[in-house]
Amino acid sequence: MNGLRWQPLAFQLVIGSALSGACSAEEAGETPAPQHLPSEGWVNSTGDWLESTRDSWSEAISFSAEGIDNYLRREDDTEPAINDSYVKIQLRERFEKSGQHNFEATIKAKLRLPHTRRRFRVTFDSDPDDFDSLSQRRRDQVGGVNSTQEARDKSVIGIGVDDEVGRNWKSNYNVGMQIKLPLNPFYRAQFYRAFELSPLWSSKLKQSFSYFHMDGWQAESTVNFYRPISKKLMFQAGSAAQFIDQTNNWEVLQSLSLHQRLSRDSAFEHQVGVSGDSRPELKSSSFWVRTELRHRLYKDWLYGKVAPELFFQRSNSFRMEPILLFELEVYFGKSPDVI
Repeated sequence: MNGLRWQPLAFQLVIGSALSGACSAEEAGETPAPQHLPSEGWVNSTGDWLESTRDSWSEAISFSAEGIDNYLRREDDTEPAINDSYVKIQLRERFEKSGQHNFEATIKAKLRLPHTRRRFRVTFDSDPDDFDSLSQRRRDQVGGVNSTQEARDKSVIGIGVDDEVGRNWKSNYNVGMQIKLPLNPFYRAQFYRAFELSPLWSSKLKQSFSYFHMDGWQAESTVNFYRPISKKLMFQAGSAAQFIDQTNNWEVLQSLSLHQRLSRDSAFEHQVGVSGDSRPELKSSSFWVRTELRHRLYKDWLYGKVAPELFFQRSNSFRMEPILLFELEVYFGKSPDVI
């Protein structure tokens, strides 16, 4: 679901990877455990400790972002603004047919500076996916890092800004560097626009570019169409093409998805897709069928995901490869509403 959100445009259009805005989840009341049940008391006390630790870290992140923002604030800006900076930690365990399982972790952060002249943001990503394949990203199988050294080699830090291009297009830009020696500076640009094609159909176009000094450049074009089927079902058809200069290869992708809202806290995505490569000649490279269940586990900062998948790729003679993915997401700061 890659950050599913239900927006007003065409049955609350799913805005894929964008992580803007925030919405607090309903907080259920907790009943204290009886004193004669020490195990429940231990669970409650541990949960309280975890929540207080998370809240302390969130306050530190928000305080740091607000401090930087106030230091760089424009003198003529007196408007109050909510600082929705956050840090997201993803923990993943992936099981494959061979019995192999991989534990991976990813850290992403955005420190927003709403009172600066261009409303800058500071970004951090321990595992950038610029040069990952389209099928990996669409299937949400982009790998994280599984060692401290790998995190050091892959992590990037940058400064970003959002802007508008004309009346209908929005854009964001990001410049920075990979935190390793020798330093690897990069530049990114993304342009996107949403269309309301009819009372039922809507669309979103996205064009993005990335350039890393040591890795070359990459370009991606994506178009998605959305149509509500009922109050809790929405159909999505997506097409994408990506060119990576280093491999001189075009990858194309087509996917069909059915988004199913179960409740305020849970949602399904059922998906089928196919991808192909242009080298050595244009032909299909993989097929997949997957289902993803995403659930808000606790308040607005702890989310879980289970995604079984059947994957078929040319390099394995299109033999069936079952994959089972478990994921836990923890947000610190002002977390976006990702269900």
